[in-house]
Amino acid sequence: MDIAFYREAVTQHGVGATLYHAAFRAANRVAPVAAWNAIVVTPDTLNHAFLDRTILSERYQGRLLDAVEMRPYATGSVLGSDCGLTQTFLDEAIEGGDRCYAFFEGDSLVNYSWYTSRPKRLTEISPAHELRFDPTWVYTYNHFTHTSHRGHRLHALGMSAALEQLTKNGHRGFVCYVDSSNLASLKSCARMGYEVFGHVALLKVGRSYVFASSPGCKKYGFRVVKVAS
Repeated sequence: MDIAFYREAVTQHGVGATLYHAAFRAANRVAPVAAWNAIVVTPDTLNHAFLDRTILSERYQGRLLDAVEMRPYATGSVLGSDCGLTQTFLDEAIEGGDRCYAFFEGDSLVNYSWYTSRPKRLTEISPAHELRFDPTWVYTYNHFTHTSHRGHRLHALGMSAALEQLTKNGHRGFVCYVDSSNLASLKSCARMGYEVFGHVALLKVGRSYVFASSPGCKKYGFRVVKVAS
């Protein structure tokens, strides 16, 4: 047991959250299991401090881009760097009409978050399943900040700017999920203005996955379904 980790977790997140995290890790020694907090943010719940551009350093420029505009920054491209974007990922994002809010320092991509109003295949977990939700909402996923640029609030600033722009186009807000044992991410999302509306449980049985959504997810159409391969 990592005593130092849990001592710090108690200080930052409290005893209850830390005990939950420990129980979650113990359960995963028996069988792969996960519990997601389904969360939502709207212009009304957003912490508007993150819309204040005066706290953003002049060194960064942010903009909302179509997926195809991110091609130059993928692995193997002219400007491509160590930002984790692949051509395969972009193929899927372009096909789905996804968009990206990105921060740049000059020509260098340093931060991004992705957005879609279409069902999203859970490629990294189970390609046979996809996450579905009411398309009046936007699902946000695949967030990245380069290690040398962390600590500048780029994640929250970028998501807030994207929320402001996309809701002007008729969307109601953002939905997504965070692993319920990821205490730091949950705290960060709550600070930005996200609220929990339900939960999704995942259990791996042999080679298959079983998903279940709590009643609160129904309002948002937020669920995982099996799809044809």
